[in-house]
Amino acid sequence: MTTNTLKITYGQRDNNQRAARERLRRAEAGEEFDEQEAAFILNFEELADVERLMRRLNLQLLDIIASERPESIRETARLVDRDYKEVHRNLKELEELGVIEFTRDGNSKRPILRDGTEAIDLSITFPIDTDTSDSTSRQETSA
Repeated sequence: MTTNTLKITYGQRDNNQRAARERLRRAEAGEEFDEQEAAFILNFEELADVERLMRRLNLQLLDIIASERPESIRETARLVDRDYKEVHRNLKELEELGVIEFTRDGNSKRPILRDGTEAIDLSITFPIDTDTSDSTSRQETSA
């Protein structure tokens, strides 16, 4: 895993919060630790969000964004050989999920992985609790 990795988790809010508190304690004590430990973490609490992320077309787009670094939505559509409108819709969904963001380059919007990360690490802990409350769609923790 590279230092610039977006770690996506499911149902691990408590673990992520404990880890963030521990990193803070260690930093306050002057301890040094691996930069990766402080990587940005995006935690989904809803299985529906994980399902949206894991759609084949969304994963294909994430792969293209990470590997090819397209300069625009139009170039992204060309690289996956799909219609611009479909790709735009899927990219907006990934943006809503918090996995990508857009940067402006003139009139073009360039899709990039969130916070300039270069890779994604997905972690799902089993068993999955499918009775997760709908009141929390996702929790984000940045350490």
